[in-house]
Amino acid sequence: MKKIILALLISLPLLSFGQKIKVKKGLVTFDGTTVAKIDDDTRDHYKFSTLKGEKAFDVVFKGMSASNLEGFQWLEMTSADGTKTEIPYEVLMTSFSVTKLVIKLLSEKYELITTNGIDMAKVDEFFAIEREVLSDKYAKAVVAAKTDAAEREKTVGKYNPFVKDDGTILFGGSTGTTIVGRAYFSNNTYTVQDLDRITVGTAKGCSTCTDVDATTYTDETFKFDYGSKTMMTGRFSRSFAQIFVEELLGRGYHLGHEAKAYKNKLHNERVNVAKAQSINLYGVAGKITDKDGKVYQGTVFAVFEKLELDQSQQESGIYDLDAIDKYGKFVSVKYKNEKNRDRIKKFAAKDNVTFCANDDGTEKCFMGIKTKGNALKKISNATNLGFDNSYFYEIIYENNGHMVLSKPGEEGTYVLKFTDQKAGFMIDSRNNDKISEKLAKFTAGCKTLANDINNGEFDLSNIDNLKQIVDEYCKK
Repeated sequence: MKKIILALLISLPLLSFGQKIKVKKGLVTFDGTTVAKIDDDTRDHYKFSTLKGEKAFDVVFKGMSASNLEGFQWLEMTSADGTKTEIPYEVLMTSFSVTKLVIKLLSEKYELITTNGIDMAKVDEFFAIEREVLSDKYAKAVVAAKTDAAEREKTVGKYNPFVKDDGTILFGGSTGTTIVGRAYFSNNTYTVQDLDRITVGTAKGCSTCTDVDATTYTDETFKFDYGSKTMMTGRFSRSFAQIFVEELLGRGYHLGHEAKAYKNKLHNERVNVAKAQSINLYGVAGKITDKDGKVYQGTVFAVFEKLELDQSQQESGIYDLDAIDKYGKFVSVKYKNEKNRDRIKKFAAKDNVTFCANDDGTEKCFMGIKTKGNALKKISNATNLGFDNSYFYEIIYENNGHMVLSKPGEEGTYVLKFTDQKAGFMIDSRNNDKISEKLAKFTAGCKTLANDINNGEFDLSNIDNLKQIVDEYCKK
């Protein structure tokens, strides 16, 4: 425990404090003013009294270690009437005197001791506060740490790792034959790699360091304090590599091909999360109707957008659609044929098909059509060698076969589809006057409606106005 206290003191910067604390012959002084009496004859025990000799409170410094590098320290406080409470031990000044450190803490943070002496009113308030029982909390942490350490030793014993002079890592001791990885050394850093050459962990230290910093491929970090000072010698040490491998193994890193399996599992989990958050349809119940009216009932797959896993990982989808313009252009269905055998059939939006699918309990229907009114999109398609302006659009409104459709994943992009025209007309974020002029020409067969559209009577960014246009289309 003294080791931990000393480490804390050494690591603290030299600070300037307003009060100079002295303890001499049982008296505590602040800047030369006597403020309290103290009896610290018994190690780690401090009995505080007022200058009149009235007992104020007792303090007992306590600590316990969970490992070579982890320890807990606290103060057990007892009032004159026997009330107990516990507070964390904090170092608020630079001093090698634990007595002065305790006085500084009680004075500065809890204001129990001032230049006017011990404030008994503050003392009463202090002991009236209900606090966490730190001794119980730390005891549980120590038990857990020791249990964990025992489990680590058990794991190490089970696999019995051995690092050869060339860095080869074996299971089964020095005569083992199961190779699970290799250890390397460069620039005061030990690296342990598995059979897939994946770095399982690194350990950095130096010849004068008191501990070693280790990091694993799961971003776990930890320290260990034995073996570093004597074995970080500028060249590979089989003994230190052995220590590091045992540390990794005890923490559950079993080398071999485990890291690859872990990363695949993590990737799959990210994919599943991304799928759940995307607008794509993956194997949902549905049906596809081709241009001849034939229905294929089964599970439907439709990819409208690229899966965003994170900044560095993306998954395009079922068909490896690399060009962004490919999304929303295909749909597949897995169905049973006449012989009750599984078959998968793929359709393109240009095939003039429709499909419906169950999306989280809601049936959504889509139509594959070409669109007009979006010349820039056609140019984009040509650039991407698509040469096809057909997409699947969701049917969100229908009246007498006329429809308002929306493009999945593109908020504010709609298509008007009328029964007397094969292509649909796209409504997007372009200027309303320009779209109205083109839509008026597109609906020229309905003269009254076309004139109203051309005169700007419809705000085409409003979905209700689009529905109204569908309702009024060629009505007499």
